[in-house]
Amino acid sequence: MEPPKKLPLLLLLILSSLTPLATADARAHTISTYCTTTLEHNSTAFVTNFIGEVNRIAEQMQLNGYGLAVLGVSPDMAYGLAQCYGDLSLFDCVLCYTEAHTVLSKCYPSNGGRIYLDGCFMRSDSYNFFDEFTGPHDKAVCGNATTAQDGVRFTTLVKQAVSSAVAAAPLSRGYARDSATAQGESAYVLANCWRTINQSDCAACLSNASKAALGCLPGSEGRALYTGCFLRYSNTDFLNAIPGSGHSKGKIIAIVVAIVSAVALVAVGLAVGNAIRKNRIIQKKRKGSNDTVKLASTLYNSSLNFKYSTLERATGSFDLANKIGQGGFGSVYKVQHPLLQLNLGPEPRPWTHEQLPMPTKPPFTDEKTMELNGMCEVQCENHNATSSCAATISETSVYWR
Repeated sequence: MEPPKKLPLLLLLILSSLTPLATADARAHTISTYCTTTLEHNSTAFVTNFIGEVNRIAEQMQLNGYGLAVLGVSPDMAYGLAQCYGDLSLFDCVLCYTEAHTVLSKCYPSNGGRIYLDGCFMRSDSYNFFDEFTGPHDKAVCGNATTAQDGVRFTTLVKQAVSSAVAAAPLSRGYARDSATAQGESAYVLANCWRTINQSDCAACLSNASKAALGCLPGSEGRALYTGCFLRYSNTDFLNAIPGSGHSKGKIIAIVVAIVSAVALVAVGLAVGNAIRKNRIIQKKRKGSNDTVKLASTLYNSSLNFKYSTLERATGSFDLANKIGQGGFGSVYKVQHPLLQLNLGPEPRPWTHEQLPMPTKPPFTDEKTMELNGMCEVQCENHNATSSCAATISETSVYWR
């Protein structure tokens, strides 16, 4: 069954209704995506492993904001890593991760890739890369090219905040945030290492990343996308507020479960409702397409109904001597019978009758009935204006005068 088209809208409404519970920013905006140049070895195995990898990591992300997965057998093994940055709530982390694996799946048929978002990171490959912290694809991405109000002061503030965050992160499970403000200028910094690398590698990664990001100065925003870490600075406060004790993991998980359950119920409800609606439409069409009922009504309203036996006598058993031509639906006969000599005009005039093939199913659809009525109208228009005119149809005949 086709997925209900209104489901995305309902999902949006559900999420909107929960905004008081999750007012933070998931920052699910893609900064950069890289796909490997090596193609997958076995399509079936790759797809199966990638789906399993995504699902296994998703379970961990809901609990820890971080996940690892290893699936398959060589040469079709799949290694996966995903991690949200330290200021994201678990709720926002799930949203960011959903965007990450959706975009990363487009790397297929490459056997791997990585994606950096403003709120999380994901990487998938065919080998164990978990302890890597530097690589050839490390780079800086400079954001808004405009400079701050005071470039010199802003540069000083950025360097101060970056230095503080880079020093603190390796000692704080790889994550630190800092800010600096002076005379109306502000700088905000986030530094994050992946949990798979050790403290010394984290320090080395952030040291290199900070140098790259500072190269964006005096621009108002800069990011460093490195193999083992992520660093960002900006003159706008992009950091989420530190969650209070009221937002426990249990509550966040409950919110996620509630959303999933609600969406599932909505999907089922829409599917059932859609099925009922389609069934009603089909029944209505079946009822409305009863040509026999429509035909009977047409004949009744015409007041010009004749028995087949009467027409047979009137045409001399459809004698060829009374045949005057060929119509669109069969032979046309001149009708001469006292029962049909109806004085509908100044002078009685015999009826013309067209014999139709004997039907094997309900004879007239709406389209054919309209065509016959049109034909009758044309015949009527050909008569003298002072003469009256009438036409009707039966199951096997059409006749007019």
